[in-house]
Amino acid sequence: MATDFTKKMLKTIRENVDKTKKYNVEPLIVENTIVEEDNFLSRSKVLMEEAEKKTLNEANNSFNDDKHNTEFPITKRTPQFGDVRVSQEESLLKTIGEQITLKDNALLYFPDADDLVLNGEIKSLNLTFQFRFNDPSGQGVYVWTDGLQLTEENSRTLGKIRDAFLNWKQELVQDGDLLEKLKKASERNR
Repeated sequence: MATDFTKKMLKTIRENVDKTKKYNVEPLIVENTIVEEDNFLSRSKVLMEEAEKKTLNEANNSFNDDKHNTEFPITKRTPQFGDVRVSQEESLLKTIGEQITLKDNALLYFPDADDLVLNGEIKSLNLTFQFRFNDPSGQGVYVWTDGLQLTEENSRTLGKIRDAFLNWKQELVQDGDLLEKLKKASERNR
């Protein structure tokens, strides 16, 4: 029975092919058509690209308020505060123990927000981190990375970054008038 149906179907197809040849009908071909790939993989790729752009923007400018527009960089050469920058770098190296890279302007004071921010990198882990003194959550340690394998060693390093943040914040609290001095110095610098 199935073979009879198949035979009839093939006969109908052949007859239709013969009809198109008889009337010189060409199949419809649309030139320069763009096939839209609307599938899960293409949508995921677009979303990932948007997320990467957003993450990069957040890493470069991770503040969403107007109070973090004015910054006062604290470098090793900043009068009165260069030693603060050096001591913080040494403290990070002791606590984390990895090859930490701090750019010249890694320590920034934001006078309008009365906030101190430290930015650093651990190149071996392809990781950047940021410490924020006056973070609204009170837990102002942030990490950005791409493809970090969570080995035991890398997990310990993440824990060390958290410990370094707690030490950093505690040192700033103990040196109670540092933020006041930074505010005055930034006002003189405007």
